[in-house]
Amino acid sequence: MKEKIKKVSALLALGLLALPCSAQSIENIRINEVLVKNENSYVDDYGQRNGWIELFNDGYSSINIAGCYLSVNPGDPNSTYKIPKNDPRTIIPPQGYVVFFADGKADKGTFYTNFTLDKTGQIYLFDASGRNATDSVIYDINTLQPDVSIGYMTFDQNEGLKWGDLPATTPGATNEVNEIIPRSEIFREHDPSGGIMAITAMSVVFSALLLLFLLFKAMGKILSRMEEKKNASAAPAGATTAGAAPVHKSGTVSSEVLAAIAVTIKLYEEDLHDKESEIITINRVARTYSPWSSKIYGINNQPIRKK
Repeated sequence: MKEKIKKVSALLALGLLALPCSAQSIENIRINEVLVKNENSYVDDYGQRNGWIELFNDGYSSINIAGCYLSVNPGDPNSTYKIPKNDPRTIIPPQGYVVFFADGKADKGTFYTNFTLDKTGQIYLFDASGRNATDSVIYDINTLQPDVSIGYMTFDQNEGLKWGDLPATTPGATNEVNEIIPRSEIFREHDPSGGIMAITAMSVVFSALLLLFLLFKAMGKILSRMEEKKNASAAPAGATTAGAAPVHKSGTVSSEVLAAIAVTIKLYEEDLHDKESEIITINRVARTYSPWSSKIYGINNQPIRKK
């Protein structure tokens, strides 16, 4: 049983070591800075100055680039360098950097390539399959200045990262050597009292309220017209609502109808009593009895008992 566990563990370890760089992970690795003509710049571990390539992990997890390829002429084995495995330094931490020296002597170690940068004017980074280029840069050898590196940097705050000549060589560090002033600070310099900000904010609020007012007003008119069209289409031509006075097209009641209404109100007011009489008249009943009294008499007479 123990032997089986050991075999399984060994197979898993070999499988992990043999795992190539996944396409998703290597996508976060980019060629960040390149120095082709190195005369007085960065020195390698052997005290020599050669061209170098800086890779940057812009992701948020560590990525092992072992097994991937760097090349200046894809398809040519003499110009393509396979990054060795089993070297922990090939694991690039999040937001981390690693530098490869292109001196054409790969036997110096993991970070020394078998090609130089002063011939083709192009660099490719391939995944472990060697077929998929995840990043590449192209440059003109003749226009490059000694000790001036090229790479990605924010040259303009209104734009993103751009590839170009860098103001300083920064191997193993960020290319942003100039202080980036936030836009809020720039706006504060132009508006120290905050008056422009206040006016701008109020203008935005009032503009939004005015826009809402016009929108609701337009919606109200549209709904009113839709309701009028609906009522006009539902009612027969020339018909009026029961009990309602006929109305002209202009929306006013005719003079004949107004005259009839006025006469009706006048007659109704004449029939009403303005003041009731306060005299009460009581008349005596001519009959000496009423049917009610005769019934009472009949009820009061006791029935005759027979012995």
